[in-house]
Amino acid sequence: MKPDRRSRRNAARALALTLGIIAAALASSALAHYPWIVAASDGDGEEPGFRIHFGHAFPSDRLLAPEAVAAVRWVDMAGEVQELDVDGAGLHPLPAGGGLLVAEQTPIFWSRTHEGGRRASREQYPDAFSCSQSGNAMKAIVGRESGVAWQYRHGHALELVPLSDPASLDPGDSLELRVLLHGEPWVGEVKATFAGYRGQDEQDYAVTVSTDAEGVARIVPATVGYWLVRAHASEDYPDPDVCDRRNYYSTLTFVVR
Repeated sequence: MKPDRRSRRNAARALALTLGIIAAALASSALAHYPWIVAASDGDGEEPGFRIHFGHAFPSDRLLAPEAVAAVRWVDMAGEVQELDVDGAGLHPLPAGGGLLVAEQTPIFWSRTHEGGRRASREQYPDAFSCSQSGNAMKAIVGRESGVAWQYRHGHALELVPLSDPASLDPGDSLELRVLLHGEPWVGEVKATFAGYRGQDEQDYAVTVSTDAEGVARIVPATVGYWLVRAHASEDYPDPDVCDRRNYYSTLTFVVR
C-alpha cells in the first residue's frame, strides 16, 4: 500500500530534521579550525621568518592562504608598529630582533546547505541548515625577549593579552593572560598545548583552565618548546537573516626555553 500524503510529509520533515542535526554536527566540527603563527628570530637557530597555519594540529598544519590574511603587524621591542606584507605561501621574512607579530584572518561566512558546505551567508542560501561567520586573530612572541611589545593591545574582537612577557618564561613559571571580548573581560575556557604533545586525538590540549570574573587565566607551561594558547567565543550574529552565529578564535604562540 502506498503511503498517504500525510505520511510522506511527515517522512520529509523527519529527513529534514535529521539532515539539520548532521549539518549542525559538521559545522561544530568545522569550528575546531583556527589560525596561529609559528615564528623564529635570528637567535633561534632556525631560518628567521614566520608562517601562518590553519587547522588544529599544532604546530604544523596547512598554511593559511595569503589572500585569507587581512593584516599583519610587527611590534618591535620599543613598541613601534609597522605593517608587513604577506605575499605568496611559505616562510615570510621578519624584521631583526625580538618583538610581537599580530595578524588577523579575513572574516568569512560558512553555511551548511543541501548542496554541502558553502563560503556564503543566508543571503545567498536562505534555506541553509546553519550559518556561521569567523573572526579570528593571532599573536606570536618572537625572540628571547620582546621589550615592551608583549603589552601591545590591538583591539581584536576576542583578544589574548598577556600580563607579563611570555619570552621571559622558564619551564614551570606561570603565565597570566587576560581574555577580552569586545574589550570586556570574558569568562570561559582557555586551552594550551605544546609542540610534540600527543593526546587521545588532534584536538586534545595539554592544559585547560577557566578565566576568572576579570577574564584572567593562569597557564603553567611546564616544558620547554613551542607553546600555543587559544580561546574560543561565540555569539549571535546581529542579523539572523544574514547568519546565525559569529565565532571568534584568538591564539598566542611563544617559546619556553
